[in-house]
Amino acid sequence: MTTRWVAATESARSVPLGAFHDIVGRFGLDPGMRVREAISALTSCGDSVICIDDAHLLDDLSALVMHQLVLTKTVRVVLTIRSGTPAPDAVTALWKDRLVERLDLQALSVDETCTLVEAVLGGQLDSRTVRGLWTLSRGNVLYLRQLVDEEVSANRLEKIAGVWIWNGQPVLSPGLEDLVDARMGRLTPPVLDVVDALALCEPLDADVLIEVTSRGAVEAAETQGLIDLTAKPEDTPHVTLAHPLFGEVRRARCGALRKARVCGHIATELSTRPCVDMRDAVQRAILILDSDTVPEPDQLLHAARCAMQLLDLKLAERLVRASVRAGAGVEAQTQWAITLTTLGRGDEAQEVLAELEGTELPDADIATTSAVRAAIVLWMLGDPGFAQRILDAADENAKRSGATGPHTAVQASISAATGNPTFAIRAAKVALSNPLDDFHSAIATFALVISLGELGRIREMRAAGDAALEIAERSPEAAQLKFALGQFQTAALRTSGNLDDMLRCGEQLCQHTVDTPGNLSALAAMLHGHTDLALGRLTTAVRWLREARAEYAIEGLHARAWRALNLAWLAQAYGKNGNGGAASEAASELTNVRPADFPYVDMDCALAEAWVSAAEGALNDAITTAHCAADTARARGQLANEVLCLQTATQFGDVSTAQRLAQLVDEVEGPRAMAASAHAAALKAADGSALLRAAHQYANFGDRVAAADASAQAALGLGAAGHRGTALSAHAATLQLAAECQCLHTPALRELAEPIVFTGRQREIVRLATRGLTNREIAERLVLSVRTVEGHLYRASRRAGVTNREDLVEILVDRRG
Repeated sequence: MTTRWVAATESARSVPLGAFHDIVGRFGLDPGMRVREAISALTSCGDSVICIDDAHLLDDLSALVMHQLVLTKTVRVVLTIRSGTPAPDAVTALWKDRLVERLDLQALSVDETCTLVEAVLGGQLDSRTVRGLWTLSRGNVLYLRQLVDEEVSANRLEKIAGVWIWNGQPVLSPGLEDLVDARMGRLTPPVLDVVDALALCEPLDADVLIEVTSRGAVEAAETQGLIDLTAKPEDTPHVTLAHPLFGEVRRARCGALRKARVCGHIATELSTRPCVDMRDAVQRAILILDSDTVPEPDQLLHAARCAMQLLDLKLAERLVRASVRAGAGVEAQTQWAITLTTLGRGDEAQEVLAELEGTELPDADIATTSAVRAAIVLWMLGDPGFAQRILDAADENAKRSGATGPHTAVQASISAATGNPTFAIRAAKVALSNPLDDFHSAIATFALVISLGELGRIREMRAAGDAALEIAERSPEAAQLKFALGQFQTAALRTSGNLDDMLRCGEQLCQHTVDTPGNLSALAAMLHGHTDLALGRLTTAVRWLREARAEYAIEGLHARAWRALNLAWLAQAYGKNGNGGAASEAASELTNVRPADFPYVDMDCALAEAWVSAAEGALNDAITTAHCAADTARARGQLANEVLCLQTATQFGDVSTAQRLAQLVDEVEGPRAMAASAHAAALKAADGSALLRAAHQYANFGDRVAAADASAQAALGLGAAGHRGTALSAHAATLQLAAECQCLHTPALRELAEPIVFTGRQREIVRLATRGLTNREIAERLVLSVRTVEGHLYRASRRAGVTNREDLVEILVDRRG
């Protein structure tokens, strides 16, 4: 079968049969004869396919040829047209007369856009980039291709830490501008005024747009498909541009003087109308900044706070910076620091407040700003020692002014972050018993949420979290803190085993950060990944955590505690997948970014190390690490953390955890302590049926990984006891759970899949041997003599029916593969 491609163009449209000139050659002057000769030439190859692109651009004779080709049925004809564009009658008749089947291709969805661009770029896109590309292209493949090509070439869409991230600010190429111009068509000056007004201020109420342009121009723009009107139940409709790229093109071409005039005109018109909500305040302030009008400092600061509450962080930062320049004072600088913190620019944020130290401020202002600065240094820069020094330096100012509440609130937060939950709770309650601004009320409540969660007092933690969320919902200063609160709450819900609540909490928060740049976008991805990790959705967890790692790797973002936790969870996810190399790489990166003297991250960092060792086959190291983490948590009073660490050791096959877990059942709220205690007791007693019941307990609250491990241990125990039927059922249940976990490969599952029965130490040494370690390297890793390693390998070889180490490794690698 022969395929011929025909591309119709605007330039060839003026030439009769211009679309087919390179196929049919030269003809005589008679049009009828030329058409017949064209059809004869195109059908001479017998069974063939004629593909005609942009058939709406065919000249009349070419359209007639195409129509006749379809009627002859001697060749197959495939043609494309652009919807909404006039086409020759011969073309439209094809589907009107049902001579061909018409298939209308819809714009790509967000998910389809992601799949296509990832296939083209050969790597993962971060979710904000996907949404940005889709929003700008609206799923139009032609626009999308031009956009991606241009942004990659300009290094604005680049690969960071293995993930493609776009800065979201395109500079349109001439090719893309030409495409958009063709879509917009020729614009008269009045219609151009409508488009420019919306490009600079979108959306606008229809009556406002009519007032600043004209009714006729607005009607013409609507007729040309340049604008969309969205009806509101009780007022005039909102007007927006029909496609985002219209605005991009016009903003790029709008000169400074025209921009200032148009923005000033709109601002003047809006000033005659009541300000209905926060969006109105933000919109009007931005228009004033973009015009030649002198702004009022208080108006800019109010708008900045509104933008912060709406989580429009870029506008918030622009507005608050302008308010500082306009002389809004200490209050504006404090808001500026909070905004920079939310954007992930912690160094800049604390420097903004540090600049105030040399000025003559009242003691109360010094006390408040030093507390804000200390909170930023603590959570953004991960430096509790520096934060404490900031508080100490302003201690006398706080005492003289009586403004000790903010200092006590931050002190409670420092205690929570450094592993002293009992003192943190006491200090937080003292701070909250005194008058506090919203920011410091939220900071004090953080200490309660963290510490109550670590102690396993979940009911009290929920109440504290609800109080903090209420503050964040009403307050511009504390609006962004609800995402940190979400992190603290989900951590407590994970350790206690309340995973359904963890999922709901994360989803409610993340829907607010869809297109938010900076620290919040990374934190949202991290919350998604943490939840998926807890629920055993490992492939999805890895994707989210990789995205967060890439976001945090962008220069200027300094949320060190969050970066450390994200890498710890990524290492755990890879470890549970059995990907020792990737887990070890994430753990090595964690070592470089982990903040010193910041115990809040200790448990998850230790569990990351344990899962790396488990993935690498060093099971005794993994158990020892989990036990050490449990001992540390116990010494600090972090009983819920201790439960999770001991559960992990039990999953690795440790039978020594039963007694302590039985004690913790009465002290830690939530289903995890009960399930972990039942698991440990059953494993110690080698009771396969009890292990299955423990697996059901884990599965009931959502920990599929622990459920799979307990089920695998049950299958092994039942098989060893000769209960073949029950063992097979347990084996099948284990495989089902492992499938739900998306590529689970834990030590318990590996042992279940192992065709040869080894002792625990033999299995560990054999596992390291299959990874390519020499006998000496294995001995150093396990703190054994080389002779001992050789002895274990010899006995393992005998069990496998081979005579040497090389054959043993070969058969095990072959069977595993």
